Amino acid sequence: MALKTFVKVSTVNNLSDARYCAGMEVDIIGFNLEKESSNYISPENYKELTEWLSGVLYAGEFDSYNSTEIIKTIEDYNIDYIQVADYGQIDDLKKLDIPLILKIDISASGQIPANLEIDYLLITSEEDELTADQIKKLSDVSNHYNILLGAGITEQNAETVVKETNAYGIALQGGDELRPGYKDYDELADILEALEEEDY
Repeated sequence: MALKTFVKVSTVNNLSDARYCAGMEVDIIGFNLEKESSNYISPENYKELTEWLSGVLYAGEFDSYNSTEIIKTIEDYNIDYIQVADYGQIDDLKKLDIPLILKIDISASGQIPANLEIDYLLITSEEDELTADQIKKLSDVSNHYNILLGAGITEQNAETVVKETNAYGIALQGGDELRPGYKDYDELADILEALEEEDY
């Protein structure tokens, strides 16, 4: 059963979550590839996890590695996207010919250049709700980038907030360390189930 909008789930670190997301037809599953992270997925674990999955693309997620460390790390993984949190790395990484996702806090959404060579702009926030000003700002940014909204999303408003911000899709959080606003795995499941297309 398809979902009503594009969905990426970040920081997946176990097979049950990965299989659930794939079964719900999530578009991208993200794995943290930084060894220092509590959610780190080794090349061996990554291979074991992804062998069970089909119909989904994979992102290697980096929060603190520099470009050289990222390039070295992904040699051991077969990934479809690279996700970083520093737009200064884009020029180095685009040479790899792997689509890029840039993750930023909503407070920085008006400060990035309008012509970065990225496939998606993933926008996060520590706040549970978006203000009217933030919604307007995101709508403006969506004129330049495919936004994956990772802030202010609930089971009740997922469809509405995507339309209001002109977001391309949403970004949810898996793994053990849930972002404020996603209290547990059940909430992620509730949002995905609310986005299921109805069968007729």
